[in-house]
Amino acid sequence: MIFKLKKSYISVAAIFVSAALMICAAAKAISVSSNGESVSLPIVMYHQLTKSESRAGRYVLTLEQLEKDLKFLKEKGYGTVTVQQLLDFSQGKGDIPEKAVMITFDDGCETLYEYALPLLEKYGFTAVGFVVGALTDYYTELDDHNLNYSNLNWSQIKEMSSGKIIDIQSHSYDLHKNTGNRSGMKKKKSETFEQYSEFLTADMLKMKEEMLKHTGKAPIAVAYPFGSYSKESAEILKKCGIKMAFTCEERVNIIKKAEPDWLFGLGRYNRPDGISSESFFEKMGIS
Repeated sequence: MIFKLKKSYISVAAIFVSAALMICAAAKAISVSSNGESVSLPIVMYHQLTKSESRAGRYVLTLEQLEKDLKFLKEKGYGTVTVQQLLDFSQGKGDIPEKAVMITFDDGCETLYEYALPLLEKYGFTAVGFVVGALTDYYTELDDHNLNYSNLNWSQIKEMSSGKIIDIQSHSYDLHKNTGNRSGMKKKKSETFEQYSEFLTADMLKMKEEMLKHTGKAPIAVAYPFGSYSKESAEILKKCGIKMAFTCEERVNIIKKAEPDWLFGLGRYNRPDGISSESFFEKMGIS
């Protein structure tokens, strides 16, 4: 009986030691920093913002919590990375600071202009705004400015594009849809590669045309609507002038210098309401 108890204790101890080693290994992987050849880059994904706590949820964050997030990052000594900086690094040009994070906003909500822009400027951060072309067209024509649901218009996008705080990029022209036939940019099972390529290319070129028309700049990055994409997506996007693509998969990115293919499939952490800045950023190794 004594031997069995000792054996049990040893087994339990071994489990704890093994678990501790796994945790340490995970922490080490997350804390990989810029060493000249690779960089660890956590990316945050925000959506809608609100001043009302009753409206906050998984994809709607209070303005108060956003400011707490930015203040937390500032106090921890983090700086933001732009799309161009990331692209340059991947092409073997320039470096990214050790304490780097990228801030992104999906869907092109008008609160990006009204709420996020002033706070980003206040704390000295930059962000990437992924906008949906068809929704931008709609709200430009509608001229509706209800911040509970309204999207950006082209005038606001042009203003932000001419500045240095928010970099406007593509969230597709009109693929922010999730129907029984297709989810976002994902290839349908019934499609041939040629059919899928024609479909995706048409949308990408339409968004490029609209952005050039209204901002004078072509998009070089895209956020997959709903995070939906297929193994063929990157090949098609590259031919449309896209240099990087963002998913909804939650992981810290290890970007290798002079290896731009790493940029197609960038992971991001969705920022829900209801948890503190400390708890949220801890998942990314930021503490």
